[in-house]
Amino acid sequence: MARVDIAANGLVPPHSHPRASELTILIKGSLLVGFVDTTNRLYTQRLRAGDCFVFPKGLIHFLYNTDIVDAALAVSGLSSQNPGAQISSMATFTSKPSMPDEVLKKGFKVNGQDVMRIRRNLGG
Repeated sequence: MARVDIAANGLVPPHSHPRASELTILIKGSLLVGFVDTTNRLYTQRLRAGDCFVFPKGLIHFLYNTDIVDAALAVSGLSSQNPGAQISSMATFTSKPSMPDEVLKKGFKVNGQDVMRIRRNLGG
């Protein structure tokens, strides 16, 4: 289990847990949560205090505090002691060694300047 504090207008970026599903219970505030299934369909729900949401194992998901004033507090439980975590953007743009620019340009339909800018913004 983990306590999740999300600042006003804060985001837990898109990520996945390859070895666990996740249950998030919102304690305080409001969140927009969602995941993308294997057909690229996005499922979202707005959570209020007391609501919960299950993220299926291995699927990319996020938590976003849309409140611009107050922080949100949630508790998340994972179905494994070793769930793993992979933040999609970090894994793609800051891998060591670097993923080839051509793969990123074609895969994300961006140009070389965009690849460099994204890497720089992510610290890669």
